Amino acid sequence: MATAEHFMATDIEWDPTGRYVATSVTSVHEMENGFNIWSFNGKLLYRILKDHFFQFLWRPRPPCFLSLEKEEEIAKNLKKYSKKYKAEDQDVSMLLSEQDREKRKMLKDEWERWVSEWKRLHEEEKLERQRLRDGEASDEEEEYEAKEVKVEELLDISEEVLSFEFGQE
Repeated sequence: MATAEHFMATDIEWDPTGRYVATSVTSVHEMENGFNIWSFNGKLLYRILKDHFFQFLWRPRPPCFLSLEKEEEIAKNLKKYSKKYKAEDQDVSMLLSEQDREKRKMLKDEWERWVSEWKRLHEEEKLERQRLRDGEASDEEEEYEAKEVKVEELLDISEEVLSFEFGQE
């Protein structure tokens, strides 16, 4: 599924579930000690560097709390359980997507209220803007006239008298 490299790796260990693999560099080497955790399809999930790293071990899986008969019953009725839990998952998914839709609708409504309030205030202040611009209606883009104004400001003047004689270099 993928090819990846762990420089100077000394050990490779699959986890008990088969979903993750760990590659490690133990302190046999002087540098790059630590371990990497990869997903089953080769994506690097964690990279941990540790000085004096000696061994990587997965935590053992706890014993199953189900009896052998119960495990067999579950395996026999797996399709029935799958349908039941798939329906429950769909219900939860529908509820979450409905909540997302409501949240997006609420945010959109809030935005539209803000925009309409801004437009209302802008319209109310139109006469004041016109008065400040000596009666010019400047809300229309075609009405704008760009003027470039250059301002020069003298910041500092200093005079220094230098003596200069012929023959000096």
